Amino acid sequence: MNIRIMPMNTSKKPMVTSSLFMLPISNAKDFYILIANTNAMEFQDIVMKINLKKLIIIPVVMLIFSILIVANGIVNHSLPMGFDLKGGTLITVYNAPSDIDLKEKMKELGYDVKVGKIKSYSGEVGVTLEIPKFLSTKEKEEITDYLNSLGIERENIMMKDAEPSISEKLLKDGVKAMVFAFLFMGFVVFLRFKTVVPSFAVILSAFSDIITTVAVMCLLGIELTAGSLVALLLLIGYSVDTDILLTTRLLVRRGGTFYERLASAMKTGLTMASTTICAVFILYLASSSIELKQISVVILIGLVIDVINTWIQNARILEWYVERKKK
Repeated sequence: MNIRIMPMNTSKKPMVTSSLFMLPISNAKDFYILIANTNAMEFQDIVMKINLKKLIIIPVVMLIFSILIVANGIVNHSLPMGFDLKGGTLITVYNAPSDIDLKEKMKELGYDVKVGKIKSYSGEVGVTLEIPKFLSTKEKEEITDYLNSLGIERENIMMKDAEPSISEKLLKDGVKAMVFAFLFMGFVVFLRFKTVVPSFAVILSAFSDIITTVAVMCLLGIELTAGSLVALLLLIGYSVDTDILLTTRLLVRRGGTFYERLASAMKTGLTMASTTICAVFILYLASSSIELKQISVVILIGLVIDVINTWIQNARILEWYVERKKK
């Protein structure tokens, strides 16, 4: 950007102007306004070069493969389910001696357990022992006494169980909640825009976020738990927020070309996404709670996927809709 110094006619103070915007800069406030406008123009230039017609293949392929992965998991009963959705007992042990192999020790006691680690920013703080069956009170006491004999304090041993029947009901209730969330979401969006295509685009984007997130969880072996169901419901709300932001800027507001309005919406939306991702990532690192870690990792996956579905898939559908209305 070419900058030149020009004398002011009255105060004789130097004044800087930009050959890009030809805006007089006589103080720090004017300089910051110029920088903000420059960044906006540069970002708009980048958006103007985007070809949504070519990029739409990315979310389409993601959605098709995600549906196949999730459908295969449902048919073959291979979806990774947490103990609270399939039943069992979860033992959480904090500050266990590092020289003890708890998996082997539990096997000696007659239990085949699945061992997980609890980590925070300071390192490993505990382990989880998942037993795929509901334990009686007597069995829990025996395990507690055995772990205590290994040098683990009783207050550092926590047990949580879930009966299979209750777990099945919890899963069904979670699925019902998501179905009703989609139905009411679609109703509210349709009332707002009163047209089918924009409303369909918002619902499709939210559905794509959920189904793709679940598919990624399957590929990474992340278990579907009560916490992750909550995270998926939160993702529906976040997805609708960004989609309504985009749809409002493109269809309701006037002024500027389609891509100029898209650049304005994208700048706001990506700022929202980046700050949310940073906040949730810090929560994942800092928390030692299993439930919070489950929620945060699912939200992180969903937020990244939402960027693709909102700013490519939804934007392309709306671009097609705007072009069709002009004909």
